[in-house]
Amino acid sequence: MTGPAIDLAWIDGVIVPRGEARLSIDDFAVRYGAACFETMLARNGVIFRAEQHLDRLIDGLRAMGIVPPPIEELALAVSSTLAANWLLDGSVRLTVTAGRGHAPDLGTASAPSVIVTVDELPPAPTARRLRVARTRVDAGRPLAGAKTAQFLPYLLARAEARAAGADDAVLLNHAGAVAEAATANLFAILGGHLVTPPLEDGPLPGITRADVLDLSVDLGVPAEERSLSLGDLAAAEAILLTSSVSGIVAAVSLDADVPDAPVALAWRAPTRVPRLATDLAEAYEAMIQRACVI
Repeated sequence: MTGPAIDLAWIDGVIVPRGEARLSIDDFAVRYGAACFETMLARNGVIFRAEQHLDRLIDGLRAMGIVPPPIEELALAVSSTLAANWLLDGSVRLTVTAGRGHAPDLGTASAPSVIVTVDELPPAPTARRLRVARTRVDAGRPLAGAKTAQFLPYLLARAEARAAGADDAVLLNHAGAVAEAATANLFAILGGHLVTPPLEDGPLPGITRADVLDLSVDLGVPAEERSLSLGDLAAAEAILLTSSVSGIVAAVSLDADVPDAPVALAWRAPTRVPRLATDLAEAYEAMIQRACVI
């Protein structure tokens, strides 16, 4: 698919120039941050793991007490916007708001808005420099399994990390255990084993996270979900970040010197990348290629 470089968005059933898209000031997404979103990878005009993304978004809306639009409508919005932008490969963001209303009561919200935007894929990710942020993840927060528009803590954590010269932030929970990165799930390779924090410790149940755990079985790699401390990360042979658009990216460093961090840490990746990290990245790319065939 080829065509002119255009920038169109879907909003409530209409495709418009992105700069002309409008959302009511009374929408609960604007007033209270009440919305769920998904950021998806498009490859060869196909959305990778579309069903899992849509299911997670719908589950999040239902957890808010919002009746979600039909899944077919959401899928049509995504595919139509991708096609309208003449992109085969891209990053697609789908947002569904709680709807409009005046009172701070989700029960009064009506007419959820559906918004889709598409962007070209960013440059291939490079190894990431990480820093532990002061922001903490609440492992018992409502809607822990959903991606909601209440994203400010993660933005603040990432801003803090970038102000210190890092690329992304690592967040601990209130018990001091590692939860996730600001925009990715986190894995550590320890003694040849692949370890990621359990959902009980507060990470988002990432779709790429689940794929990596499945791939570990295919590769015959021991993998487990268990609590990770900063001390564990200090001993890691590799630290990996996983997300839908970037895939699997290795960290080159992790620093922690915030006042309330359980451990002061200045971890640097070994010069030699573990074979397991390479095997996982290659297997994940092969998985995308198999799934995204036109």
